[in-house]
Amino acid sequence: MRHRTHPYPLSVLAVASLLLWAATAPLVLAARADEPPCTDTTCGTGIYVNATVNIDISWNSVKGNITIMLYEEGAPITTANFIMLADQQFYDGCKFHRCIDDFVAQTGDPNSKNNNPYDDGYGGSSQTIPLEINDTLTHIDGAVGMARGQEPDSASSQFYICDGPQHGLDGNYAVFGVVVAGLELAKQIAAAPTYGNKRPLLKDHPVDDIVMTGVRATPGYWMNLTNGTTNAATGTMVLSGAATAGLGAAAVLAAAAVAAFIIIRRRRRSALAAVTVSQ
Repeated sequence: MRHRTHPYPLSVLAVASLLLWAATAPLVLAARADEPPCTDTTCGTGIYVNATVNIDISWNSVKGNITIMLYEEGAPITTANFIMLADQQFYDGCKFHRCIDDFVAQTGDPNSKNNNPYDDGYGGSSQTIPLEINDTLTHIDGAVGMARGQEPDSASSQFYICDGPQHGLDGNYAVFGVVVAGLELAKQIAAAPTYGNKRPLLKDHPVDDIVMTGVRATPGYWMNLTNGTTNAATGTMVLSGAATAGLGAAAVLAAAAVAAFIIIRRRRRSALAAVTVSQ
């Protein structure tokens, strides 16, 4: 006589379910991201996403944009001043007034908004900032630095973009950002036709109006990696190391539970087969 048994022992299924729940619970909790994103350096595993500035350019029929990543941690005073001016729309309408091929393209003077090119390069904002030199921030290709007068602490609003490395400027001018998109356009601006020797006082002044029609800053922010949080830049879920470990543990325990189930099931079949033969 054969004894009827359940093909899926309830005890095994119960244990497997508990093991899977215990392994995946930390992952589920982490994925919920109930803890708010980190907002400062207290995050043990947080990273800082640098602020960026997008510059819309109008140059005859050419429309384009240049994106600058700001070195907020390396040049906090200079970047804060730049962001403030951008937020005030101070730069909107400013023209590039100094273009030197294989050197720099310079802009940021409010005087350039008028139709008198002879006063371009002499204006600025209502306040100046101290010269902020950081030895780790150098004039690499695409570096963005603050222009200034003879006095070290005379920078206010004018800035330049390097066309090629310009390390001869290191130590004398504050680098506070780098072009991360639109560098080719910046190089074209640096190489724009200028008045040259035809008008010596405007030697490096471009003939065409190259206008910054809009300068908008996107603030930097801390991204918390302590638990799972949504990455504001990409919209994707970021899981912590604990959550990832939980996922691995879940897989291992699930495999162990399945293996145990198969072994027990085979043993039961063997036992039943032996009982049938003996009868």
